[in-house]
Amino acid sequence: MSQLIPIAVDLFAGCGGISEGFTNAGFSVAAYLEKDASACSTLRTRIMFRQLRRVRKLDWYHQYFRGEITREEICRKFPEISDLLECQTLEKEFGKHRYADLISAIRVSLKVQGIKRAQVLLGGPPCQAYSLAGRSRDPDRMEGDERHFLYQHYLDVLADLQPDFFVLENVPGLLTAKTEGTDIFQKMLDDFAKIEPSYEVAPSYEEFRSNPRGYLVDSSKFHVPQRRRRVLLIGFRRGLLKQYPSVSEVFRRLKRRETDTVLDVADAIGDLPMLKPGEGGDHWFGAYIRNENLKKYQFAMRTLSAGVCNHRARSHMSSDLDRYKFFIEHHKNGEGRATLEDLKKERPDLMPDHKHIDKFIDRFKVQYYNQPCSTVMSHIAKDGHYYIHPDVHQCRSFTVREAARCQSFPDNFKFEGPRTDQFKQVGNAVPPLMAQAIAGVLLKELRNIYK
Repeated sequence: MSQLIPIAVDLFAGCGGISEGFTNAGFSVAAYLEKDASACSTLRTRIMFRQLRRVRKLDWYHQYFRGEITREEICRKFPEISDLLECQTLEKEFGKHRYADLISAIRVSLKVQGIKRAQVLLGGPPCQAYSLAGRSRDPDRMEGDERHFLYQHYLDVLADLQPDFFVLENVPGLLTAKTEGTDIFQKMLDDFAKIEPSYEVAPSYEEFRSNPRGYLVDSSKFHVPQRRRRVLLIGFRRGLLKQYPSVSEVFRRLKRRETDTVLDVADAIGDLPMLKPGEGGDHWFGAYIRNENLKKYQFAMRTLSAGVCNHRARSHMSSDLDRYKFFIEHHKNGEGRATLEDLKKERPDLMPDHKHIDKFIDRFKVQYYNQPCSTVMSHIAKDGHYYIHPDVHQCRSFTVREAARCQSFPDNFKFEGPRTDQFKQVGNAVPPLMAQAIAGVLLKELRNIYK
């Protein structure tokens, strides 16, 4: 039993960032519940990759990756994989579909796979209602947004499946979110304590009151070339084991996995093919350019990949390209990171005609080679102004692959759907390497329990 492979269920799964990390750590994710069609297509492609790798048939995946065959052709060749794609990926939405149908679909998925129960529940309810940026734009501070309580669906599934552990991830704004005078985070913790069976959550609310930052983890501390702070809740079922350490101790064990070695944008994307605006490919772009001096992170990202995909640069208006060049060169010339205030003083002819410029003076942000990437957000789907490539000769915003590299998705991870949907999937995801660190702590504890 020391080699137990624990089962996880992923709610609000997105493209599967947290599941990617848990799978790489040694878990088996048996069911994904996600409402977005493109994200579900990405999940199915990833399941196909894992299954073909398991049976040592990755050459079929590489053919699909290069666009030489379709997923349907692979499913016809491997019907057991076809069954698994549909069984594990549940394209459903809380609030739109009846809860009874959703929990039934999860139970059926587990039963069909011969799984009696899941040991871990994963998930991160949509964060728009908690987002600090969204609240700054909304005159009502998002207080009336019904998405504040989407976490209650997570609680319902937790109470029904009764896993040993749960992991819930969200944005830092969750800690200060309110609606109709209610402190959302305090209510969330209170609700976790009320369900049966009850769960111990780390850190406790008393610990949170004395140290609000105790709930925060930073992806850059886990070999991710991006500064991405997130609220992390870890809980375990009370009475799991008498001699079991407190869940706060489990959280501290995760903190001990943090590293002071910070990766930067050069580590993340320095080896990817150079692109001018409009160049590249939304699907397979091509084989790797030979590089004898790959950094360790770049080598890891390339492993088991047939080349580069999801690497097409946006086309930009000439006025935006002029702004990008200004911001890139301002830093390159030793003048530091520029803002719209600098642009207004030095090149007033390039000032954009946008509302709320005074609130977003850093609307144009270069991701410099010698620094970790800023938090990759789903806003990148609308424009790339916050994610300007540092190379003035490329002078463009990030591609999906570059954003994915900064999130620690390997190059063999293919994002499906239109490019806008691909950007959203990357921006909404949990960095897989950070998820893998979390999973490593839980896996060790679970194997101790069941040995």
